[in-house]
Amino acid sequence: MVTAVLEGFPGLAIYLFLKLAGYTAWSALALRWFDPQLRNVVPGALGRGLMRLVLGWVTGILVAPLALVAVGTNKIPLFYFTLLVVVRWFEWGVIQCTIKSPESGLSTFLGGASWRGRVWRIGGIAVSYLADAPFLIAAGGFPHGRIFC
Repeated sequence: MVTAVLEGFPGLAIYLFLKLAGYTAWSALALRWFDPQLRNVVPGALGRGLMRLVLGWVTGILVAPLALVAVGTNKIPLFYFTLLVVVRWFEWGVIQCTIKSPESGLSTFLGGASWRGRVWRIGGIAVSYLADAPFLIAAGGFPHGRIFC
């Protein structure tokens, strides 16, 4: 029964909602953490959540050929837990660079600029994986038809 709900249009809607909610909440935390003077984080967090969702789609399409190689060589978990970690690190780096902070520039994008930036990014990667989890569990693991963003 749960598997049927997570398929088709209802599954896509749930997937997008989970991703957007997680990305928005994580962006709200970043705005509070990196720019504590900001009074209302909701609009900025929602915008960054949407940006992160779209960024995930774009990078998902860009890495799709590598995902097909992983499927063909039966290495999907390796792809999912190695290459996607790196992709998600940089996706969250783009979001981090949009937040007003004393930390900025190339060092922010590449390495998170500080322990705070790196911890926040690692948490963002965890949020990305947690939003995938219900679908992986319902499908009984890999492979899964959605582009994980």
